[in-house]
Amino acid sequence: MITQLQISNFKSHKDTNINLGNLTVLTGVNGCGKTSVIQSLLLLRQSFLKNRLAQGLDLNHPLCSIGIAHDALYRLAEDDIITFHFTADHNEYHFSFKAAMTNLQDSFIRKNAYNDNACNDTRLRDLSLFNNDFQYISAARWGGKSVFPKETYAVEIQKQLSLNEGQGELVAHFLDKYGAETVQDYYEENQKEDLSLLQQTIYWEQKISPDVTINVEQRKDSSTYAISYGFNGEDSQTKPVMDLRAENIGYGISYTLPVIVALLSAQPGALVILENPEAHLHPGGQAALAKLIAKVASEGIQVIVETHSDHIINGILLACKAYQKNHKQGISNHLVKVYDFHDKEKHASKAEEVVIEEDGILRYQPKGFFDQAENDLYSLYNE
Repeated sequence: MITQLQISNFKSHKDTNINLGNLTVLTGVNGCGKTSVIQSLLLLRQSFLKNRLAQGLDLNHPLCSIGIAHDALYRLAEDDIITFHFTADHNEYHFSFKAAMTNLQDSFIRKNAYNDNACNDTRLRDLSLFNNDFQYISAARWGGKSVFPKETYAVEIQKQLSLNEGQGELVAHFLDKYGAETVQDYYEENQKEDLSLLQQTIYWEQKISPDVTINVEQRKDSSTYAISYGFNGEDSQTKPVMDLRAENIGYGISYTLPVIVALLSAQPGALVILENPEAHLHPGGQAALAKLIAKVASEGIQVIVETHSDHIINGILLACKAYQKNHKQGISNHLVKVYDFHDKEKHASKAEEVVIEEDGILRYQPKGFFDQAENDLYSLYNE
């Protein structure tokens, strides 16, 4: 796992240093650097997969698109060196790139030859950031779609749910290929007769929308897949409803599907990055998803989450409290890192750690950290 990450001179990060846990949560005001933390890792991965990391940093496609060097370099930088430094498995990896002031219109930033000891390291392939034990599901993921593309190499060789910018567009092919395979038991009840990826995916989708079912099949053209949904009858007197298109059901059901599949299919040691997993979900669904995220992270899978949801945060806090009562449930607070991002002087990001105590209570709650509901209620009843 990546246990420490330092970012210098990249976008809003003048000099940001954070520690990562099994579960790392990035929160805070819009435009203060949360997504840029994720992009720092995505840039390293996409440059590595394109066999260009030894020469420099490729700013665009397929995982993220920054633009040109001018867009990547911290605007008030005192020099033109962008650095990413992380610690993983007790080894340190340092990546340094020179966004030369004369080449700020370039979409490729060459490595800094004077301060670089990681780009050619053969150990990189052993890290989940650079191998197939990785999934990235972005906020721009597919939802409300019934037809999905087929991509044999990405799914069956690289075991990826996405080709472009974490959209999760390969989720149908992925479920068709791996849906019958057994994965870790993430049921909350003693329901172990079917531990397959597809059945546990349906189980967690039903936490969001009761009785929902999912059917995946390859279409007659053999080049695409289709996902249809249905709802089981509530009792023996109610007939089930089947063959519903994603366009005709709640948007959150299909929008959350790649998030759930990414979590359930991950093996210990894998890295899963999720942006706004709460999108389009009602509060109860968000709380259920937070519970799954915590359960997965407790099994030795590293999960990085960017969120604006107090229900996700509260769900994680409840999981920490559950672990204190019964170590077979929830997640230890020692495995969770939460950071609140905001601006400080000179338009530079500041990451403030929000420490969770063993009982799930926050040691200190910074001003502006998911306190809007409390502030609104105070105004409603006291002003």
